[in-house]
Amino acid sequence: MKKQFLIAALGLSVAVTGFYGCDKNNDTEPQTDFVTLQQNTLNDFVNIVAIPGYAQFTQEATALKTAVHALAANPTVANQTAARNAWKAVRKIWEHSEGFLIGPVEDNNYDPYMDTWPTDVNSMEALLNGSTPLTVQQLEGYDDADDAAQLALRGFHPLEFLLWQSDVNYDSREIDYMTALADDIYNNVVALEDSWAPASGNFGEELTAAGTSASRYTSKKDALLAIAGALTDICGEVGEGKMVDPFLPQPDSANTESPYSHNSLIDFQNNIQGAYDVYMCKFDGQTGSSLSDLVAANNKTLDAQIKQQFQTAINSFGGFNTTFEQAIYTQSSQVQNTINAIQALEETLSTDLTQYLQQYIKD
Repeated sequence: MKKQFLIAALGLSVAVTGFYGCDKNNDTEPQTDFVTLQQNTLNDFVNIVAIPGYAQFTQEATALKTAVHALAANPTVANQTAARNAWKAVRKIWEHSEGFLIGPVEDNNYDPYMDTWPTDVNSMEALLNGSTPLTVQQLEGYDDADDAAQLALRGFHPLEFLLWQSDVNYDSREIDYMTALADDIYNNVVALEDSWAPASGNFGEELTAAGTSASRYTSKKDALLAIAGALTDICGEVGEGKMVDPFLPQPDSANTESPYSHNSLIDFQNNIQGAYDVYMCKFDGQTGSSLSDLVAANNKTLDAQIKQQFQTAINSFGGFNTTFEQAIYTQSSQVQNTINAIQALEETLSTDLTQYLQQYIKD
């Protein structure tokens, strides 16, 4: 069946012929472009988001280590403030990177080694008051991924506890502990970056080689579903765990993620922003082929819905006028509003986005 369309512009008439029905050449060419887009999406996620993100993570962890050692050597208010700021800076990039907790960060337990919470103040004080050597080697021995009580003695949050104490009258055990914690974080971050880099672990190449014998991912669909699944997972972690556990059934600020620095709301927002940046393939001013492009290629409505739900969830954090530790007591409706927005996003990612990739990614 054939239709003709007449386009008139600038006094010129141009006849354009379009065909409805099956045309082999017209049918296969867009598919070739879509297949290329799939590979470009994997390549750009690795080279624009993941590897540069972990490189920045190492830079911030280096700055944190330097600042904590400076505080240990000279415990002044100015040095404590600098160390606190460095802690917040490294947390920002870490929480962003939790938008793609796949590969080595899971395989090698870097997440629980660095970010187990909530802390147990009594356990930390018992450690500080005891005779156990407070060295980075001692902390590295707390490596049972199934023992949260043990893991909570290493990573960001015990360091947070020490940095946000009210004064700088640190005793020798506290100084040893904070420097060991900063060194342990740095070592884990460097190892995590190396695990993606071409010169060492090379997980980035494994991801881009999806569908070949060089990859754990048996197809591009498998790899893209892993990335999409990571977006779902972090939304679930925030919207069903991090925000809910301290809030319901009764508020308990001791169970928040970053209670000493009151950084929890920023942590949560950075998690969702990081997931959005993965969906859009953007980092540090750079952009590339993305999951958004893949979805828009066949379903612009779904792509627009996902982007709008991301923005709604991110913007909802602007409704808070206090810390999360206070908001769970005084702004319960705002807390619930943000939880609802994140859960709605999670539902769309886990169902519609997953189903879309299952339907349209063929190899």
